[in-house]
Amino acid sequence: MGKFNLNKMQNIISSMNLDGWLFYDFRGSNDLALNILEIPKEKHLTRRFYYLIPSKGTPIKIVNAIEAGNLDHLPGEKLTYSNHSSLTEHLTGVIKHHKILAMEYSPFNAIPYVSKVDAGTIEQIKSLGADIRSSADLISMFDAVWTEELFNENKPVAKALYEIVNKSFDFIKKNFNEKKSINEYDVQQFIMKEFERRGYYTDSPPIVGVNENSANPHYAPDEKVHKKINKGDFVLIDLWAKINRDDAVWADITWVGYMDTTVPEKYNKIFKIVAEARDTAFNFIAGRFEHGKEVRGYEGDDAARDVITRAGYGLYFIHRTGHSISSDLHGSGAHLDNYETRDERLILPSTSFSIEPGIYLSGDFGVRSEIDVFVTSKGKVIATGDERQKEIIPILK
Repeated sequence: MGKFNLNKMQNIISSMNLDGWLFYDFRGSNDLALNILEIPKEKHLTRRFYYLIPSKGTPIKIVNAIEAGNLDHLPGEKLTYSNHSSLTEHLTGVIKHHKILAMEYSPFNAIPYVSKVDAGTIEQIKSLGADIRSSADLISMFDAVWTEELFNENKPVAKALYEIVNKSFDFIKKNFNEKKSINEYDVQQFIMKEFERRGYYTDSPPIVGVNENSANPHYAPDEKVHKKINKGDFVLIDLWAKINRDDAVWADITWVGYMDTTVPEKYNKIFKIVAEARDTAFNFIAGRFEHGKEVRGYEGDDAARDVITRAGYGLYFIHRTGHSISSDLHGSGAHLDNYETRDERLILPSTSFSIEPGIYLSGDFGVRSEIDVFVTSKGKVIATGDERQKEIIPILK
């Protein structure tokens, strides 16, 4: 998402008390490095390259003689190698003057999204005298931060998702009242047409899950596999979209409804627990920023998960609490996760993430309530779209 800017990157590196950021790739193995260094995915990469950005001074490129021009678009001194001894010689010279280095590495693979450099390369760089630190927070600072323009572009999209989900429930009600058969796939395609009408992009069709299908977090209907929607059914809708531009940022929400004029207590009970978990995580993160204290991804997950665990449903909350949101739906910033991974990345100003706790009762129904959160440049924590679900929608009311 960020554009390569040497001064900006050196300021980030200095702020983390590092001597430099060492990028490494072999045959496209480090997509994070390729993105940050603005190397096209279609670039012919068959040999190892290294690119050191020091905290100050001139960057250094180490490239194979066969592909010596692959980093020519970047500033810095070029060192070419052709055999492994010349490569080791160049690396030794670089590391001699830059000991504390960030790389795409996560200790004990705690954050696998960041672990792009293989263990052998890490061993090699360490053997030459380097102290390697994870580049996780640097990546967030560079690649997960929204500009004011991106935030303003996202506002109408976030608001529109709430309009679309409500229109979807109305669409179900209208068809039911007119005694027309309606199923999950029909609702999914209705949402896709709403996206098309607004010029929005989505990477895959939305989730519409009825009853037991709502208890499968990644269920999605298609033309052949779908369930009819009847009176007395529980309905979950999860939709995500952005304006149709690569660097635009996403909006992503989940709402639930029930096919009657009132909602039975068994559904309300679970929804109230999930909504409390959602709001507890939001308030916890907002409170940390309000008091000028740092907060890390795993702590947001703990705040939500503790609510569900205390209510006796901890075993039924089977995924992380939320994901980073940027120009990628699951972005490169901190996830709210101390379950699938232990995400120790800082939640930063000008970044966004989802809060989406859930309770999934296999074979019966599942409740997820998802909001998107943005932290302003001044540290104010807000829910985008200015709305969050407070109760299950009685669809036929």
